[in-house]
Amino acid sequence: MDKNWWMPLYGVFLGIYVPPEVRELKGDLVMHLADTPSTVYGAVRRLVKVLSPRWIVHTGDLADDVKLELSPGELPRYRAKLEHLRRALEGDDSPGLVFVTGNHDNEATVREFFPESLVFRDRGRIELCGEGFNLSHDMSGLEEPPLRYNLFGHEPSQADCSEQGRFFLNGLLGVHIISLSLGKVYCLPYPGYVDDGRLGRRKRGL
Repeated sequence: MDKNWWMPLYGVFLGIYVPPEVRELKGDLVMHLADTPSTVYGAVRRLVKVLSPRWIVHTGDLADDVKLELSPGELPRYRAKLEHLRRALEGDDSPGLVFVTGNHDNEATVREFFPESLVFRDRGRIELCGEGFNLSHDMSGLEEPPLRYNLFGHEPSQADCSEQGRFFLNGLLGVHIISLSLGKVYCLPYPGYVDDGRLGRRKRGL
C-alpha cells in the first residue's frame, strides 16, 4: 500500500501538508502561490502561522472562484473574497506582501484591500532579501533575461523547472516555500478540492 495513502484525507480535513523538513526551516522564507480560490484561504492561513514567511508573493487571480474577466458584475463578490484573503495572509510577524494582478483580478480593488503591499499589473521585477524575483501572471509574460527566481501561475500544463541555477515556479500547481539562505525550493501541493474551487471542472477557463 502507498505509504502516503493518508495525504488526500489530510488535504480534505487539515489543508496543506507541511513536511517536517519544511517546518524546521529557519531564516528568510518566501511563500509563493497563485490562482487561489477562497476554499483554500483557511489552509493558507494555517500555513502562514506555521512557517512565518518573510514575504508572500501571489502571482495573480487572488479569488479564482470569481471569474471577473468573464463576469465583471461579480465585483462585489470578489471584494468580499479579498477581505477573507487579507485575514488569511496576515501573520504574527506581518509578512511583506507582493501581488501581480491576473486576468480575473481588479487592480484597484487589490490596491484598496492591501494598501501597504507592492502591486504589479501583469508582471514586474523585485529584489527580496537580496535575491532577484521575476514575476508574471503567466509564464509567457516573464521578462527577459530570467532572474534566479521566476514566479508565475495561470497555466496548469506548465510544470516547475530549474535550469542553470534559475527556478521557474508555477504557483497554480502548489505553494512554493523558498529558503533564500539554503537556495532551496519546496513545493507543497494544494488539497484536491482546490481545482474544484477554481471551477476547472465546469470548463469556464483559468
